[in-house]
Amino acid sequence: MPRCRFPRSTPMAVRRLIPLAVACALATAAALPAPAHARAAREPFCATHKCIALTFDDGPGQYNQTLLKTLATYKAKATFFLIGSEVKKHPKLTQAIAKAGHEIGNHSWDGRYLTELTYAEINKKIGDTQRLITKTTGKAPVVFRAPGGLRNGGVEELTAKFGLIQIPGTTATKDYIKDYRNVDFLTSRALEIAGEGEVVLMHETVKETVESMPKVLKELTAQGYHFVTVSTLLEGEELIPGQVYPDPSRDSMTMTVE
Repeated sequence: MPRCRFPRSTPMAVRRLIPLAVACALATAAALPAPAHARAAREPFCATHKCIALTFDDGPGQYNQTLLKTLATYKAKATFFLIGSEVKKHPKLTQAIAKAGHEIGNHSWDGRYLTELTYAEINKKIGDTQRLITKTTGKAPVVFRAPGGLRNGGVEELTAKFGLIQIPGTTATKDYIKDYRNVDFLTSRALEIAGEGEVVLMHETVKETVESMPKVLKELTAQGYHFVTVSTLLEGEELIPGQVYPDPSRDSMTMTVE
């Protein structure tokens, strides 16, 4: 450790005391090893914690405020893939999602499958949504989910253009199937498919999904899960705009849904 010597209390020494003290402090700090907590902070959160990313599509909608309150109760963060036309109708709800610390993703302008559109139409739907969310929240989305999970080369090229990574999800409660819209079924389904590192696809527009969340969050909390945004889950990975994450070659399935 460096040794710092101060001059005697002469007028000149007094004038030099503060800068010398600062220099000594910097030298001492540089020589000391970083504290354990500082070293740990450099690791991605999910490298040392049991994480799961809950995601909700097609909002913001009428059940959004209820869902936000439930997430807050369990200190859970989620990712909301928002529809541009709904953001236009509900700017305050969009801002509330962002203010609560959740991640907002681009889910195109409406529910039309992008694979059925021209390149120019895809560009407009993704671009208009990206600009509106940015204007509404002050932050540009970095994640994207195609309606129905359907994508092609044009979607890949244009999401890359807008700096977006594609997040189709790794598993789903299948709340997009009307016959499955039962609170008990969706609760059981969510608990069944939960797993460390999973990206769970759900819809905030399905009332039964929102009603299932208190029990789901309570049980998964008891199992030691941390509810994080997609971006937090992917910390530490080298992400390439336009590409699909998590890596679709991993064991979990990549979702394509209605």
